[in-house]
Amino acid sequence: MVLIAHKELSFKVQELTYAAMEWPGDGGLTILALHGWLDNALSFCKMAPYLAPHRVISIDMSGHGLSSWRSADATYNLWDDLPQLVEILDQLNLDRVVLMGHSRGAAIAVLLAGVLSERVQALIMIDGLLATFVDQRNALQQLKNFIRDKRKYSQRDDRYFHSEAEFIARRCSYGFDENSARLLAPRALELTTLGLRLRSDPRLFGASANGFRQQQRRDIYCGIAAPALGIFAGTDEPSPNDYRKAMLREAKTDLPNLQTEHYLGTHHLHMDNSLAPELANRCKVFLSFCA
Repeated sequence: MVLIAHKELSFKVQELTYAAMEWPGDGGLTILALHGWLDNALSFCKMAPYLAPHRVISIDMSGHGLSSWRSADATYNLWDDLPQLVEILDQLNLDRVVLMGHSRGAAIAVLLAGVLSERVQALIMIDGLLATFVDQRNALQQLKNFIRDKRKYSQRDDRYFHSEAEFIARRCSYGFDENSARLLAPRALELTTLGLRLRSDPRLFGASANGFRQQQRRDIYCGIAAPALGIFAGTDEPSPNDYRKAMLREAKTDLPNLQTEHYLGTHHLHMDNSLAPELANRCKVFLSFCA
């Protein structure tokens, strides 16, 4: 297979600049790809070439990669990028689009699929759905945590690394795998006279102001008309204490068009050299019924 080279895109939206990587494709559907927390557009660099002839546009979400940080008064709640993503689709003149998201990006893709129901041809979620564990959180305490963290991380100095290896080790300490850290490094780090500066906004570590409760999640899922595919790491029988089991059970109930697949791999299974072609092929089969 001949791998397709990507090109860089940039979108100016409401005083923010969003950077993106595009794999042009050749006459297929257009896939808008949304990465996970602390990742960047390189999250889809392994799968995208194998998705041809479909066009893939992988966005650096605000505060990540080469995209702008949000203003000092703004936040990074799950829904905050939605207006800008709608504007990006308008700038691309896309009346119809496939949404693909990983982890946090999958949850944002779900929200966007509900908001733009009539424009979404298909929804693909990679190891991510709307979280159910927020139901057990105290709403007032969550707001307190949000205020505390906003102040804390707004005052944090830039973080520097002496080497890429140091960045990879730090990322692994947060539970990320080494392979994904290495792949994401070129877009996560900026070379300066002080060392390699971490590009991501420290405020991304802060608690959200709130989360979607059960009825709200149901309203969102039920508003999605597009066929949906969920690709998950692990087996189809997660342990009883695995919060993903509740997330998946809920999604299957409220998303009647949801198909699911499970693959042995890490949370970043779509960045695995051996799995990426297989996952891309599964997505292409799924999309062949959505044109």
